[in-house]
Amino acid sequence: MRKLDESFRQVRRQINTEWNSYNVHGLGLTHGRMLIILSQSGAQKVSALAEQLMITSGGVTGIADRLIELGYVKRERGEKDRRVVMLDLTDEGLKIVNLIETVRSKLMHKLFEGMSVTDMEKGVQLFEHMSRNMESDVTNS
Repeated sequence: MRKLDESFRQVRRQINTEWNSYNVHGLGLTHGRMLIILSQSGAQKVSALAEQLMITSGGVTGIADRLIELGYVKRERGEKDRRVVMLDLTDEGLKIVNLIETVRSKLMHKLFEGMSVTDMEKGVQLFEHMSRNMESDVTNS
């Protein structure tokens, strides 16, 4: 189990290092994920983004503040209910999403280079199993 933990941590560090080598404006992986979600799904409430990113609403607000400062995201009030705040991409945000997708593709190709389709399918099964494990009540283990 220890070797598995160390291997997992090493790969995560290497992914972060690779991401940072292409990084624009010091954006973290979660910044990138938020931008991609907005590009795919359109304007979102903070609570919806928090759920998709698996972070707190406060975390989303902090990330959004940085993305707004950079001109990639804008806050909009709901048309029906002015209390509702929506986050949406700007035109500059859409451009950076295209860059992020290119970097993401390069990273994935590097990560899975030399693996067979069968190996990758086994990897998907393992990650899906791990995800289900994490969603279940871990106190019963």
